[in-house]
Amino acid sequence: MIESFKSKISPLLSDDTPETPLKKKVGLFILFLIILSSLEVILESVESLNTRFHYHFIIVDAAISVIFSIEYFLRVWTYNVKGEKPTLKQRISHLFSFYMIIDLVSILPFFMSLISYFGGFGFVRIIRILRLFRLLKITRYSKSQNLVINAIKNKGKELILSSQVVLFLTIIMSAILYHIENNIVSDNFKDIVDAFIWSVSKFIGGVGGYGDFEPVTFWGKFIATLVGLLGIALFAVPAGIIGAGFVEEIENIKNEEINVERNRALTEIFQFDHLESWKRGKREIGLPSLRRKVLKISDAKLRLLLTDQELIEIARDGKGIRLKNFVSEGVEQHIIESFLENRSYGTFTNKNANTTIISVLSADQPFLGHFSYSISEYLNANYISVEKCSVSNFIPRYKVDLRKQDCYLDNSKSSNQFVNDFKNDLLEVVADESLVIYFACGARDKGDFNLLNGGKKGEYGFRENNGLFSDTQKLKNFMITLNEAYKKINPDAIINTHENYGNDGTDEFQWMLRKNRNANILGIYITAKMLNSKADTYLPLIKCLGDSIKNELIS
Repeated sequence: MIESFKSKISPLLSDDTPETPLKKKVGLFILFLIILSSLEVILESVESLNTRFHYHFIIVDAAISVIFSIEYFLRVWTYNVKGEKPTLKQRISHLFSFYMIIDLVSILPFFMSLISYFGGFGFVRIIRILRLFRLLKITRYSKSQNLVINAIKNKGKELILSSQVVLFLTIIMSAILYHIENNIVSDNFKDIVDAFIWSVSKFIGGVGGYGDFEPVTFWGKFIATLVGLLGIALFAVPAGIIGAGFVEEIENIKNEEINVERNRALTEIFQFDHLESWKRGKREIGLPSLRRKVLKISDAKLRLLLTDQELIEIARDGKGIRLKNFVSEGVEQHIIESFLENRSYGTFTNKNANTTIISVLSADQPFLGHFSYSISEYLNANYISVEKCSVSNFIPRYKVDLRKQDCYLDNSKSSNQFVNDFKNDLLEVVADESLVIYFACGARDKGDFNLLNGGKKGEYGFRENNGLFSDTQKLKNFMITLNEAYKKINPDAIINTHENYGNDGTDEFQWMLRKNRNANILGIYITAKMLNSKADTYLPLIKCLGDSIKNELIS
């Protein structure tokens, strides 16, 4: 329960997660509180207003401070690094980051004022003016402020380099100025440090009255002129660098917005099929709104006028889009798959049903995610699909096997956020003694279907005792019904149990569900050939399997 709440709060407060309508509303609310708080600080300094509304100001300040305190502690509690549990070093670095320091400074005056009120430390009241630091929190929620900050961050190396050049040249000029002027007027430039301070004072216009004297020699005046030019460079060069960074940041934002729109247009294509065989087949099985199975990369390029690079950027930075390649009839195919991305690992749909469909290998096997999704739609079942994580993923962050984890054995917490999210969602959506069916892809020569209920590889038939399914007679009836129905599609159908595959590993997610929910769990391996099939085979297969599940396992 706590982890589920944490996983929902984290995206709302994280600066790295995409903006959602709810996250935008939270940001606007905090912006409102920042402005209200700042107005309160300013207005209470007006003696007449403070006398009249003193207690109102206290109530407003207390309420806003409490909300900001809750926000601060939630940010500390829910902090993660790209979906994973942060290390101690990362947590400390987060606490001392710019925004977290501003958040802390903005709430400290409230607690210090409480100390002053109860402890009599009147001098502490002066720090209440620090509440105006809350105005700096606006930069976290204002895109225009973030533009400047990001521009400075992105050009940090160039700014440091330019500052170093000016500093080095100033030191050299100061040394020359000292040697020239000290021989003539020793009281003006007593040493190189004095000359350096004089030069720096000229950069800022001689503020403070230091350096109210000028060089008297010709070469001293010449060097002073160069120092003045350096003063111009001190501000002009960084301003130009920041300006260039600002332009680049605007371009990046524009490109992000364009990619978001392209992402949306691409996912919309998956909402319909243009081939009559697929449209007719969906109507015949009662799923006319079923998401499109696949889109060729060549079709996407022609329909949306996209380049290969633009498609790669959408797949890398966008949502719900995956590029895949597979071999069909000896020819390598490049395709695009789409899925609902609403979890760190992929897809989670809770329909509060008593049946849950799971696919943990959708990221690896083309069309497995679509097939399992189609079955869940046909059964109106809950659905969980791991669309982003796999042991063969080339991206280290997503190189995670969510099928097997030690934390499934003892219900402990994992150091990997993907594992925790997947585990929490499983335990949330799977009801006690409900039906769970998970899908995987099997080899073509090992049968069209392999039905597993917790037995070892090489066993024949369903495991009668200590398995994953309480009523094995139901499984036997299901196997018979499925065999009879599927033979109408493929007369040479072969349906096996544990002859070629086993699912007895107690560190796998299905055993956790059996232990914690006493769920009845069935694993179904189907072949890649079935997944890759065309509409006239693929859609009847969904109906065939779905009806068999309805008739024998659900009813």
